[in-house]
Amino acid sequence: MGDTYFSGRYPFIDLKSGWSVRGYIDARKKALLVINEDTKIIPGHGRPSNRAGLKLYISMLEDIKAKVQAQIDAGKSLEQVIADTTLTAAYNEKHGNG
Repeated sequence: MGDTYFSGRYPFIDLKSGWSVRGYIDARKKALLVINEDTKIIPGHGRPSNRAGLKLYISMLEDIKAKVQAQIDAGKSLEQVIADTTLTAAYNEKHGNG
């Protein structure tokens, strides 16, 4: 999957180039449609993975997206959202190294 998957790391989503969090998540979901339990995934960053690992990665992305969106909906500023370390706390140990 090359640079489209960061196994065990948070992704880089280039918003300035027109990418979006929703698009990034949707593309990962499309990958699930063409792989099976025997598929070995070679990411551009991080350790080799598989379908189960990709599913967990998608769940993590969706959870963080929902938490950030809730903060935005509550009227929080960009600075306040960035400063809220609880939004990613559940994932930092596994994904916070990249």
